[in-house]
Amino acid sequence: MTSHKLASTRIPPLSPEDAEFFSAARLRAAMLQPYLASAVFSLVPVVQPEYGTFGVDRWWRVYVDMNRAREWGVAATAAVILHEAHHVVRDHHGRADRIGVQQDQARLWNLAGDAAINDDLVEDGLPLPSPVLPKHLGLQTGQLEETYFRQLVRHAENEQCESCGSGSGGTPLETEIDQEPDPSNPQGSQGVDQVEAQAIRRAVAHDVVAAQGSNQNPSPGLVLWAQDLLNPQVPWQNLLRSALGSSVRAITSRPHADWARADRRADSQPEFLRPGSRHHRPQVAVVIDTSASMSVPLLNAAVTEINAMLQRCGVHDLLVVVCDSAATPPQRVRRIGQLTLRGGGGTDLRVGIASAAACRPSPNIIVVLTDGLTPWPESAPPKTQLIAVVIGNQAPLPEGAGITSLRIRELE
Repeated sequence: MTSHKLASTRIPPLSPEDAEFFSAARLRAAMLQPYLASAVFSLVPVVQPEYGTFGVDRWWRVYVDMNRAREWGVAATAAVILHEAHHVVRDHHGRADRIGVQQDQARLWNLAGDAAINDDLVEDGLPLPSPVLPKHLGLQTGQLEETYFRQLVRHAENEQCESCGSGSGGTPLETEIDQEPDPSNPQGSQGVDQVEAQAIRRAVAHDVVAAQGSNQNPSPGLVLWAQDLLNPQVPWQNLLRSALGSSVRAITSRPHADWARADRRADSQPEFLRPGSRHHRPQVAVVIDTSASMSVPLLNAAVTEINAMLQRCGVHDLLVVVCDSAATPPQRVRRIGQLTLRGGGGTDLRVGIASAAACRPSPNIIVVLTDGLTPWPESAPPKTQLIAVVIGNQAPLPEGAGITSLRIRELE
């Protein structure tokens, strides 16, 4: 990591000419994306001559080369200010720590964040100068930073980029001010501390949710971020246990007449012939997506959780269909872990679901493990509960009669 200077004095103000230009660009940025106004006006500008671009640190200090900004013009500078604001609003610095980005991977995480942000800004028609877009990196549009990062780590080790600073989760700038803001010290370095930053993020999240459905149309990725921040997710393990457990209990709790068994009251009323009762064990089928886009660690985690849950519920005989664009013949196993998962093509899990439903005895419950990048049936097969476990953040959850959906997110 590069060394950088320590500052013990207040950040010098912009010159009157620079301040006027930056204020005009910042105001335009807030007008372009009003739901980000709280963040845009919280940025602290720091003059960085000869830098050649803008950058941001984790304390919301935006490092500006005003000569380059004048070359861009007010409109493009406003777009760049929004770009830097998105880095700190989306907490790219904190997210890099949480997913374990190593020092030598910081540039790839920076690229992933740039691609995700620019994808949204360019779609909104903002005139970013020379933006890095997903298509330039061989990536699909509309994905989250974590998804882009994993793909870049696998396939783009030689990608180069200019660091946006520590606020992007990338390498700190060489002259970045490495000092936490101290609101109680008027002589200390300006910036936004962690408590204030989280308050700003929540304010922005509320504004994003309020703007959803209006003519402002915030990007789907930003809406998902806002909803996650305002509504913390229940751990997926709890959701899976609840969905699978309730489906199993609904079947095992219903008694069925069995004339091969005597009724337990037969001795007290011998004049009446009554059937006994039997509680059926549910027939469970698991359809596993083995397409190339699946996250293997998350798939393994889901398989382990389902195994444990079914064992506790007394389900020891599983019907398993392995599927990408075609389904393998159904296999009966006692543990999902006995399978060797193969695949790697495209995905159409409707084939696998239909194959599982056609088995005899027909399953009461079909659990689908997938990344969601597949067509879905309009409803569950007749007399069957379909539990869709979508692994990762790439696709929406399926809906329909008899379908229960839950998501295992990349960050969990």
